[in-house]
Amino acid sequence: MIFFRIIICFFFFNSLNADEILGDEEFYDKGVSLYEKGSFDESFIVFFNLAEKGHNDSIFNLSNMYYEGIGTIQNYKLSLKYCWLCALNGNKRCIEKLDKIKNKLTENVVQEIADQIPQLLEKNFVEYNNSKSAFKLGFWFENFSPEIDYEQSYLWYSVSVSGGIYRAMKLRDRVGEEIEAEKIVELQTKAEEILTKNKYFNQREKTEGNI
Repeated sequence: MIFFRIIICFFFFNSLNADEILGDEEFYDKGVSLYEKGSFDESFIVFFNLAEKGHNDSIFNLSNMYYEGIGTIQNYKLSLKYCWLCALNGNKRCIEKLDKIKNKLTENVVQEIADQIPQLLEKNFVEYNNSKSAFKLGFWFENFSPEIDYEQSYLWYSVSVSGGIYRAMKLRDRVGEEIEAEKIVELQTKAEEILTKNKYFNQREKTEGNI
């Protein structure tokens, strides 16, 4: 996967003029233009790189391109992965498409991809102190995980609220109603530990993450 990404980046940057400096939205428009012209390989490269940075529309497009095999080899597993990441951004089109993709895969493969999502989000939270990833973890465990886990949802919503994602308050309190009072206290303590450890003891660069 790392080698693949290096190749993707190499062709991506060499497809640009030496003096061409574009923002993310301009890159996205370039990808759309390439797609409309039928340059699917090049548009895939644009969307792939933007998806790695968390660009919502690019994540959606990447899921579709993997599903259809446009600009890349058809891959239902990767289509599901990016569709889930897209759904966690609140994209209704992705939420509606999840079952369609899952029906193309076995239960074991769906579970394999499902296991990757929280790992990816937690890694992003730890490495970049990204409260958005903590929020998405809460959303994942409440809505998309094959086994809904209100305790994990409450935990990560709590972390995200403390990190400044205040819209998670109502969601945190909602799932909290499904949890016993004694467990709530335990989860609050754990959330404080996670937040403190990541805020004060994680020595990695604290910049916005990719997901």
